[in-house]
Amino acid sequence: MRFRFWLAVCVSLATPLVSQASAQHLTPEQLDRLSQERQSELGSRKWGPPPTVTQAPQTLHATPVSVTCRSPAHDFEPLFAEPRRGAVHVGTAAPQIAVTDTVFQGWRQVLRSGTTYAWIPEADVVAYRPLVDGASRTCVVTGENAAGMVLFDYPAK
Repeated sequence: MRFRFWLAVCVSLATPLVSQASAQHLTPEQLDRLSQERQSELGSRKWGPPPTVTQAPQTLHATPVSVTCRSPAHDFEPLFAEPRRGAVHVGTAAPQIAVTDTVFQGWRQVLRSGTTYAWIPEADVVAYRPLVDGASRTCVVTGENAAGMVLFDYPAK
């Protein structure tokens, strides 16, 4: 009885693998033909004109403390709940971070949103670095939106 159970489990787990593997042997021409057949079955789609999008004016609020735009030294730099390595990770630093003037035992405080803060090692905070070559090397924290998200601006040189 136990053997039949395990045999049934193995067969049921192996069946999807066999069907997936067979689809990988189609040539690009066969895939194109199948796609064209499927498109002819669906018919044309007349979605109508695109909806008009009105952008509501964004309300800016001042940040609760003075902050400066900086970058983390490394991509995907962890942010901590407290100024110590063993603290809980509360997020990952984006390419631009709003750092405060608060430094505690080699750790710099980062404004995440509203009145939520995190900590990053002071040595891992560098001057702002743009992601794209030729982009403005200037970054300014402009405030927070209504949801508390920190907003940045990149004025021209």
